[in-house]
Amino acid sequence: MNRFDPQNTMIDDDCCLLASLLEVETRQYRRLLRLAWRQNSYMKRQDVDRLDSNARQWAKYLPQADEARIARERFVRELANNQGLGNQDISIEKLIKTTCPRARSEVVRATNDLRATSVRLARQNELNRQLAEFCLDLAREEAEIFRSAVLTDPSGCYGNNARNAERGPGGVLVKQA
Repeated sequence: MNRFDPQNTMIDDDCCLLASLLEVETRQYRRLLRLAWRQNSYMKRQDVDRLDSNARQWAKYLPQADEARIARERFVRELANNQGLGNQDISIEKLIKTTCPRARSEVVRATNDLRATSVRLARQNELNRQLAEFCLDLAREEAEIFRSAVLTDPSGCYGNNARNAERGPGGVLVKQA
């Protein structure tokens, strides 16, 4: 039988508050995840205006997500100090091991939702980084091709009237920025 030790036990109210903080943080990350999905779509379509709008939304919502994370971390540290864990390696699992099963399952569910959302957000951000890197490499290559074609002009890209000469297939590359 477990003995009740109020110093080393989280009460149900603490579990409910912790679960609530985890849910708020998860909602903030889900918002960022939606923005990351949109960012990917806008990069693929080269929609500069929407990318700019998306960047402004990131600037608006990222601090809110940070605030939610900081509030949750602060509360977990406070709970750890109340349980006498101090500045040890604090985990939510350690904190909730002495709570009732219902409160514990609520925190575990909220923790799992946060982890899953965080993993998806990190994965989408990495995909967006790779796509942005690819787009920059492509733009550099196209600019180099254009630069070399304009500077050398061995095939007569431009006619006497300073307009593009008719070159047919394989002429100068045209790409939206």
